[in-house]
Amino acid sequence: MRLSAVFHALRDAPAQDLHLAAGTALTFGIRMLSYVLTAATGIVVARALGAHGRGVYALAVTIAYLFPSLASLGVSWAGVYFVGHKRCSLQEMISNNLVFWLSVSCLWITGVIVFALVRPESILPEFRFSYFLILALGGAILLLSAFAKDISIASGSVLGYNAVDLSDSVFRTILIASGVLVLGLGVGGVLSAWLLAICFTGVLGACLIAKRGRLKLAGNLSLFKKQLTFGLRGYLGYVLQTANYRLDVFFVAAFAGSSTLGQYTVAFGTAEMLWQLPMTLGEVLYPKLSALDSEANTDTAVATCRRVLFITLLGLLLALASGRFLIGFLYGSEYLPAVNVFYILVPSVLLYTIHKVLGSSLSGNGMPEVNLYGGGASVLVTIGLDLLLIPRMGMEGAAIASVAAYAVNAGVILSVFLYVTRRSPLEILLVRRSDILDSFQLARAFLARGQA
Repeated sequence: MRLSAVFHALRDAPAQDLHLAAGTALTFGIRMLSYVLTAATGIVVARALGAHGRGVYALAVTIAYLFPSLASLGVSWAGVYFVGHKRCSLQEMISNNLVFWLSVSCLWITGVIVFALVRPESILPEFRFSYFLILALGGAILLLSAFAKDISIASGSVLGYNAVDLSDSVFRTILIASGVLVLGLGVGGVLSAWLLAICFTGVLGACLIAKRGRLKLAGNLSLFKKQLTFGLRGYLGYVLQTANYRLDVFFVAAFAGSSTLGQYTVAFGTAEMLWQLPMTLGEVLYPKLSALDSEANTDTAVATCRRVLFITLLGLLLALASGRFLIGFLYGSEYLPAVNVFYILVPSVLLYTIHKVLGSSLSGNGMPEVNLYGGGASVLVTIGLDLLLIPRMGMEGAAIASVAAYAVNAGVILSVFLYVTRRSPLEILLVRRSDILDSFQLARAFLARGQA
């Protein structure tokens, strides 16, 4: 296969002309490579630091990654929609993003430092001041990288979008793994290596932004208000969705301790491997569907949902057959208690597929608030079941609560999609023989194009 031909299919183009198959294939491939690198790094860290140290590291990094998720307010995400609908220029999106990034990052870093200095000793007693400083700086850089990805995909650059994802994993693997294996780093050293890695990624993100426009701190207030209004409709739902995926970490830490948290994060991370295809597809779908008319949007989403559900079902069966080996052999016997948790979490990939594909379709049709409906209902399930089950069942209870919340979330989004589009559930969920044949034909055409 000639890679130049494949990359030609992914050249920068208007969002409506994004090559969905090529973009998804590349993004999925990069995401899986990134996942393998991340998993390899996680194995090294888990074996070197033990379950307790792995839990402390996971908690610090989780807090850092929560900042870009919670602080974005949907502004950059709304920019993708506005650029796709030609309601603003890419340069206006870039300028507004940079002004917003600098403002919220300064507030975040200041707030974390103040909290670290005045907190009672009983709150995060295992966290040194340096850990707080690392996660504060890391969170700000992660937000810049996230904005760089949004700007890349808004400009039709799937390659730029993936460059940020891949570099993050490569830098983390090199610096953290070599630091642990060669220098024998502890928790603080591993966190420092993690920060250095995402700094390199942040520099790359800034270069990608500069390639598509000027790094100009001159925001358009009128446009920003529109971005904020539209973005908040999806952002509030996104916050609740993020809470569904991350609250269990804090509940497990509170009720079961850092060692159990270390085991739980291994099980969750292994199960999350299956999420990569729907997650990848949703990221490519959103800008494309935002630029299509309503009927074309719906037709694309319905067919895509069926096909991806079939593919993820095959992956689910494979994961169930190999789960004990993946965890026991790769991470060690200390993490074998996480196997049952992994089995409980695996079916969540089907629920996540419904959420990601149909949610992208509705958002691209101007209904970003659908995530608020699903997130609002499911976060109540998460909190209620976590409080009920974790004290009684430990991390298995957290896994059951998570799957129940994902089911509620997917059910709400599916219901809204059915109401808005008037399509039947079977049309969306039941794979057809034609879907399988079309998928093979598309794959062959894509491979033939690469060999041309």
